[in-house]
Amino acid sequence: MAPDAPQSNPGEKKLMNRSQLVVVTGSTGGIGRAICHRLTEDGYSVLAAYGQDHASAQTLTTELSSSGRSLHVASSDLSSRDGLDGLVKAVDRVVSDRGYALYGLVNNAALLTGPSMKEATVEQFDKYFAVNTKAAFFLTQALTERMEQGGSIVNISSANAHFSSPGDIVYAMSKAALESLTRNAAEALAPQGIRVNNVVPGFTDNGHPAFQNPRVREYMSSFSVLGGVADPTDVADAVSFLISERSSRTTGSSIDVTGGSTLGARLGKKASVRHMFESTVER
Repeated sequence: MAPDAPQSNPGEKKLMNRSQLVVVTGSTGGIGRAICHRLTEDGYSVLAAYGQDHASAQTLTTELSSSGRSLHVASSDLSSRDGLDGLVKAVDRVVSDRGYALYGLVNNAALLTGPSMKEATVEQFDKYFAVNTKAAFFLTQALTERMEQGGSIVNISSANAHFSSPGDIVYAMSKAALESLTRNAAEALAPQGIRVNNVVPGFTDNGHPAFQNPRVREYMSSFSVLGGVADPTDVADAVSFLISERSSRTTGSSIDVTGGSTLGARLGKKASVRHMFESTVER
């Protein structure tokens, strides 16, 4: 009698002979750009979603095209239903036109830092959660219906989800909710062989002027037990691992690239880096 055929692992890669497409949101920011560079370097085709920064999107396209890498761009307002639907349609067009296999999603787009408990308005609260959390949920819902087995989703969280940050309470809450999405979606999507994980950055030099301010940079550095602030490539390296088959047995987990910022409370913490930066500019 012939032996039984080996059973396939639900996470086994089944994307043979087709170019793999990864969708990256928030692609024109410092971290998003680094992720697009790294994933195209890894051999993936990338659909880079962005808001309204057309000039930066064109620069990114030029940079990667000159290196012979495969990049497509799509402008989308992720705070709106129409914007989310438009991005999904853009993915469908690229997949259909190029014959790609949709392989991954990096939920990186986010409104950053703030507002505080006293400053927050209903409109701000709704917009932060729309971009930082709701967009990730509904893109995951829609795009995993189009993914084949072996796909991967990476959510970009924040150290703010792991310690009190009253000056950025709405941002911190939205990132904590994103991590809850990761844990719950990991189980929900496991039968499809799709993995879902977080990357948790700390202060990362995304090009904001605050990182050029010595006092502010020193303060941000004090959060990390390793000192200093991260480079966007540190985050991109973690994304590269979690997107790839090297992490085929990793789901519902986080890679912390905060330099140890989440290890515990620190003394002398101010309410918000944003407030500190604004006060130094005013002077």
